[in-house]
Amino acid sequence: MRKLTVLAVMLLPAALLASGHEAASGGTDFVPRLVNFIIFAAIIYYLLADPIKNFFKGRSASIAAEFEEVQNRLKAVRKAKEDAKAAYEEAQRTAEDIIESAKKESQLLAKKLDEQLQVELENLEKLQEEKMEVEKRQMVRKTVSEVLSELFKGDAIAMDEKKFVNLIMKKVA
Repeated sequence: MRKLTVLAVMLLPAALLASGHEAASGGTDFVPRLVNFIIFAAIIYYLLADPIKNFFKGRSASIAAEFEEVQNRLKAVRKAKEDAKAAYEEAQRTAEDIIESAKKESQLLAKKLDEQLQVELENLEKLQEEKMEVEKRQMVRKTVSEVLSELFKGDAIAMDEKKFVNLIMKKVA
C-alpha cells in the first residue's frame, strides 16, 4: 500500500504539469519546479525520516550507554584507588608497628643476654674461686705431705713443736 501511495505522489506532478504551454509562451516554470521540489522533499522525508530518526535515537542511546559505562568505570577506579590508599596506609601502620615491636624485642633480647652473661660470669668467678680453693687445699696437702715425709725420713722426729711449725710455714710461704 505504501508503495502505491509513493508512486501516485511521484506521478501527480507529471500529470498536473504535463501541458507545458506556459513555458512555450515565454512564462517561467518556477512554480511547477517549486511544486516538484516540495513533492520531492516530502517523498524523501516520508521515506528517510524514520530511519534517520531511529539512527540518531540509537546513536544517542549508545552514547548515553557508553557514557554511563565510563562513569561506572570511573567510580570503580576511584573506589579501587581509595581502597588501595587505605590498604597502603594500613600496611604503613603495620610496618611501623612491626618495626617498633622489633626494636622492643631486640632491647629485651639484649637485656636478657646481658643478664645471662652476668649470671655466667658470676658462675665462672665462683667456679674459679672454687678451683683456686681446691688447688690451695691440694698444695697444702702436698706441702704437709712433703714436710711429714721429710720428718719421717730423718732425725727430725725429735724436733720440737716450734721447729715443726716454722718448717711448715716455710714450705707454705
